[in-house]
Amino acid sequence: MSEVEIVLSTPLARFAGGETKFQVPVGTFREVIDRVYERHPALRQRLADGSGGFLPFVSVYLGEDNIRDLSSLDVVVTPRTTVMIMSAVAGG
Repeated sequence: MSEVEIVLSTPLARFAGGETKFQVPVGTFREVIDRVYERHPALRQRLADGSGGFLPFVSVYLGEDNIRDLSSLDVVVTPRTTVMIMSAVAGG
């Protein structure tokens, strides 16, 4: 089965059992992110709002493309693509 690599920023890894990298099966981006939530349910509340959209301080990249710049979440994710999910870190 072909897979997509998911890379989480370090602050998000604590909601994923400490994992910063793991793989899920390919599909549309919507299917891929649903598989991420199935694997690590605590990530959903850290990444998504009530309607399923990403929170403003969350950045998600499909390869080199910011997911917010794509026309749809139903874009097909090809095998061996990296999905990077990052949250802003506040502090000073």
